[in-house]
Amino acid sequence: MPFDFHDLKTVSLANDEVTLRIPRRWEVVPHESDEGRWGCYEEEVDGVDPDTGTLWISVDHYIWRGEGAPPPGFDVKSHAEQAAARTRQAIAPLLADQLTEVEDGLRWFRSYDVEEDGEPLRFWFSHFFLGRERHVAVISFNLVLTHAQMDDPEFVELREIIEREIANAFLDPFKSDDWDAAEEALGPMHLCNFADWVKVSLPKAIGFSIDEEADEQRPRWYGRLETEYSHAAMFVDCQKMALRDEDGDPVNLPAEMYREVLDDVVGEPGGEDRYRRMPAGVVAVDTYEDTEGIGESDGNGGVFQGYRNRVWRYMVFEEGEAQLLTVLLILPLPEWDSGPYVALRCYLDGAVRRAEFPGFEPPERY
Repeated sequence: MPFDFHDLKTVSLANDEVTLRIPRRWEVVPHESDEGRWGCYEEEVDGVDPDTGTLWISVDHYIWRGEGAPPPGFDVKSHAEQAAARTRQAIAPLLADQLTEVEDGLRWFRSYDVEEDGEPLRFWFSHFFLGRERHVAVISFNLVLTHAQMDDPEFVELREIIEREIANAFLDPFKSDDWDAAEEALGPMHLCNFADWVKVSLPKAIGFSIDEEADEQRPRWYGRLETEYSHAAMFVDCQKMALRDEDGDPVNLPAEMYREVLDDVVGEPGGEDRYRRMPAGVVAVDTYEDTEGIGESDGNGGVFQGYRNRVWRYMVFEEGEAQLLTVLLILPLPEWDSGPYVALRCYLDGAVRRAEFPGFEPPERY
């Protein structure tokens, strides 16, 4: 009987600080004594251990609360390099050992063999050392297979799947920091429900109204944030997509095939813009300017000074259907670096990725 490791589900751990997909047949089991650690595996049934591999996940936080700047070595790069050096001395030989840059920090991938209760095992570790100012988070993944399993074609496939899903995981250890900074600059936050198409946590100061002229199958909302001297405009646009065959029935494409066509929909990586994989989708961020007519009268007694726009496109998908969320923020060009607008666009970088899509399978939360 095949293990069907490619049949996946999305899970979220540690108050949504880690979200990724794992084989549906696995359960998530909190560690008995370590509240920051979880095991993903298939539990025993009637005393029989299926032994289909284990993925351990842990989350740790280090926050400098002293006066002044954090001490030398507190920065995420030094933290990662020192941890790697200590481990290299304690464990030898390492079969793999690689440090690479990732968003907000570094990833250290290492692999080595151990023996437990007389059984040889192989560990594939991914440690993410992530930092924001005084806050360092360490998120670790450890896939464990026996030596008897690791060359079996199905378990080779499992390792490839887990490696891919770790690369696509949404690591969000600074969500509380983002929320606090946004509330300090923009006031109270709340969860906005856009007619059960999408839910996003946004500042209460932004009032939204639906665009009555928009297509019902592609609704659009307009929001406005007033400041003392100007305002920011925001548009939220939703669109559902489904691939149909010649009989009008949904075609169940796997997520990987959707990803192949997403580049033309959500944008390209590079430069200031970002392109991020998500457990069940992908997010692109684009920034562009509207400068045509700068210096001319704006029709309201003022002079047009131009706009700088940031757009987030988040496509989430299940087999057979997808939904594209577009959030457009329009800022007066001279105000791009002013306090509340900086706080708003920085907050939206994370808030869009935390969007909820009613109608799509929600993650199992632990």
